Amino acid sequence: MKNLKSIIVIFAISLSTIFSMNATEKDNLKTKELRIEIISYLGNTISLELEKTSTAEISFMINNDNEIVIISVNSDVDALNTIIKSKLNYKKVNVKGTKKGEIYKMPLRINAK
Repeated sequence: MKNLKSIIVIFAISLSTIFSMNATEKDNLKTKELRIEIISYLGNTISLELEKTSTAEISFMINNDNEIVIISVNSDVDALNTIIKSKLNYKKVNVKGTKKGEIYKMPLRINAK
């Protein structure tokens, strides 16, 4: 009887590990697709002269209309905050499976020219 209980416990733990790993891989894929779409909205060039490479962290969520709602942009350059907000706020995204109302954080690096 003890062997049966041990086998059932081992089987349950194995299944839960497999399913949790599968879920995170799907979430990473959705996040990558979302990142690609956000970068396409930002474009390759930003009309800002930077002396050095800058970084920013964008906190945003997806509303019920599948629009990006910028919560905050953490960056050393104030003008960069304004540019990112104006280019991304209320833009529609077409990534299926994103969780509405969940806060996403995306790091961003902008190279100096």
